[in-house]
Amino acid sequence: MGEGTGRLALIALLLATLYGCAAAVGSGYGQGGLSEDGRSYEEANVDNRIRAAVNTLLVKAREINSMDIDVTSREGVVTLEGEVPSRMIAYRAQSLAASVEGVKRVINRLRIAP
Repeated sequence: MGEGTGRLALIALLLATLYGCAAAVGSGYGQGGLSEDGRSYEEANVDNRIRAAVNTLLVKAREINSMDIDVTSREGVVTLEGEVPSRMIAYRAQSLAASVEGVKRVINRLRIAP
């Protein structure tokens, strides 16, 4: 095979590869997939925004030590876990979480510290 033929073959291979990549991107391959836990990226993003909003409210509430509270969100259901010094603080954290837009329900698993 001559040098010119080898170059043409290489160019043809590169063009075929690039065309395949362009077709995959154009078809949306890899877009709108699932996150690691099986939710769509959009669902996971909504839950991340909810979790961030709840954490922000807990940080702003001076009577609550937000570092002691773990917040998770799945399909709009917020779960609060950790230890707080009193029932009043546990109820306050629950109330703040429930006030966030998009929250459907709050599961309060906060324990009262001895």
